[in-house]
Amino acid sequence: MPDFYYDGKSAIPVSGDLTSEETGLIFESGDSTPKTFHFSYTQIQSLEKLGNEYRLELKNPNEDGSDLILTFESEDKAARIKKNRSRTFGDGPGGLISRFLQLPNLYQILIAGILAFGIVLLLFTKLDRLYIFVPESADKSLGNLIGERFEAGYSECKNRKLKYGVEKIYRTILPNKRKDRYEIRILRSDDINAFALPGGKIYILSGLIRESETPEEIAAILAHEISHIEQRHGIRQVIRLLGISIVIKLAIGLGFEDIGSLETITEIINTLTILRYSREFEEEADENAFETLKKSEVGVQGFIDFFEREETKIRSDKKNKNQKHSDEEGKKWDPEKILDWFSTHPDNQARIQKAKDFSKRIKTKTKGIQLQNWKKIRESCSEST
Repeated sequence: MPDFYYDGKSAIPVSGDLTSEETGLIFESGDSTPKTFHFSYTQIQSLEKLGNEYRLELKNPNEDGSDLILTFESEDKAARIKKNRSRTFGDGPGGLISRFLQLPNLYQILIAGILAFGIVLLLFTKLDRLYIFVPESADKSLGNLIGERFEAGYSECKNRKLKYGVEKIYRTILPNKRKDRYEIRILRSDDINAFALPGGKIYILSGLIRESETPEEIAAILAHEISHIEQRHGIRQVIRLLGISIVIKLAIGLGFEDIGSLETITEIINTLTILRYSREFEEEADENAFETLKKSEVGVQGFIDFFEREETKIRSDKKNKNQKHSDEEGKKWDPEKILDWFSTHPDNQARIQKAKDFSKRIKTKTKGIQLQNWKKIRESCSEST
């Protein structure tokens, strides 16, 4: 498959071969009278993947208002371009300054404003509030990066009845204009867990579904995870970890693949998949979930029922921790697995009480989610089926 070059003048591209050298980009046309085009890495305005194709947008040195476009499919070629571009600018403060100086004046003013505002903001509030300067496309980029690595460790449950049931729950709690923003996947695992990635991906482990008694309980969990995404807790946690420098890099258009070393990327992933969200963010997600459940008229009773039941089981386990459970009891419920999920969440009693207080303030009549045979459907995606 040849590469293509759009010169900004003609809609018909030139086919040929693009190579990335340390000194710059070279495009050689493949026609009978080949021509060679040279481009500097400082001309690069963006490099993004659209489907199977990479799209490289370059600044036109003639400044006639048209951009130069190069398209190709090779992942290795994209990696070389990123690597050589990084070498051109450097990874230290000098590199950031060089990138900054390559930006149009409007962007320079914007970045300078962000820095000034950020310094003032840091004096009076929290660092993560700077997330407002980070485009939401960064959330999706980060979510995809984490999702690729995470999904490698699980198989997806494709049971039609279960997927239909979860889809119906999801569509019940969200208004039409928000339904297409999220992607929900059910993964096979006995762990009792669910979590959201920045950008819109939500994972529910089958162990959590089997633990639920009603569709309303799953609705409460989904509302909580959706709140994490809408409040952009993932990006905010990354900002807390890496500081104001990540805000500047993302604000000027650098992707997560370009912001640093593999160790930095791994550190980000570990923060969101192992440490998960802070208790502050969990409390904020609960509050927004209550509002979502109220507006959908599902109500918060499912939230109360689920956590009261799990809290009772945890207390019972602590009381009988020196007694051996039978194999049959162990299959029904493993407290160690749910304790891991609860560890980063606020105190359960406090969460339950807040939900009850919120429920008292709901004056509209709540309605259930009509799903027949939920107790049978919830068992349809165990690790053994």
